[in-house]
Amino acid sequence: MSPDEQHELLRLTRENNALLRKLRRNSIIELWLRLLWYALLIGLPFALYFYILEPYFKAFGGSYEQFRLGLEQLPGVKGFEAFFPAESE
Repeated sequence: MSPDEQHELLRLTRENNALLRKLRRNSIIELWLRLLWYALLIGLPFALYFYILEPYFKAFGGSYEQFRLGLEQLPGVKGFEAFFPAESE
């Protein structure tokens, strides 16, 4: 093997090594980004519910109970409840 061929082989080997390192680095970054993405997809709905929607549901639940008790005082509601029985019955 001539010295020119050896230099060319060394240059190609170094270039190949640099490309392989970039590919490995990119695959590791892609792995962490994918894990972060799936964690967000799974965790964001729970965080959205517990921190944003739950107080509204609690407030609405108390208001709904008062609304339901008020509806029971109206005439004719008993017939409506008999037509649409509660799920627990």
